[in-house]
Amino acid sequence: MSKEYPVSNYRTYRPTRNPYGQKIQDFQTEGRSTLLADGDTEQHKGKWREYFGLPQEALLQLELGAYHGETSHHLARANPTGGQLGVEWKYKQCFKAGKKAKDQGLRNVTFLRANMARLPWVVAPGEVDRIWVLFPDPWSKAPQQKWRVLHSGFLKILGSLLKEGKELLIKTDHADYAEFIKLAIEEATCFDYMSAEEAAGFWAMIPPTPFERIFLRQNLPIYSFSLRRNGK
Repeated sequence: MSKEYPVSNYRTYRPTRNPYGQKIQDFQTEGRSTLLADGDTEQHKGKWREYFGLPQEALLQLELGAYHGETSHHLARANPTGGQLGVEWKYKQCFKAGKKAKDQGLRNVTFLRANMARLPWVVAPGEVDRIWVLFPDPWSKAPQQKWRVLHSGFLKILGSLLKEGKELLIKTDHADYAEFIKLAIEEATCFDYMSAEEAAGFWAMIPPTPFERIFLRQNLPIYSFSLRRNGK
């Protein structure tokens, strides 16, 4: 089912002329920052709790595709004794998310301008407790579908980053992508589905994203996947 993911997407970072890339660099300070970009996102692998000044048993969550950071901001406020990482590829959105976190005094969240394909360089195996993937780009045109991130190989990577028994929560509004994700989960074999009751408890932890609010106003169906890492 899943097409081979482009190997080129795992390449290391190159210098950028994006003005927000420079703003992120200028924004960073000594010690902990609410913003890190590119190679700097790969300096704390296995030490994110230490980075936040948290004990090893503290909750550590990861949001992929954080956009302007609404969900990660909410999770950081709701879990003040835990750490929150938000990964976003676009410089401008990532800068705004990190700046807002600093302006709001959120010291337990950091936004990473990073390529999701390079997560194994960012996070250590078993380091995170929960991963959120909310409305990823469906790449709906056939020639673009090779860029869909939630293929079976990437799900195996996400599984390796989670402790056994911990959660992966996914939402999409795109029916074809939902079917793609369903098949990818079956291929990956490293996740089991939660019960509907248990899943509802996790989704109640976060408000609808800006994208989700648009989809709901348009009466579009929302497809969710509530998964738990198994021992496979």
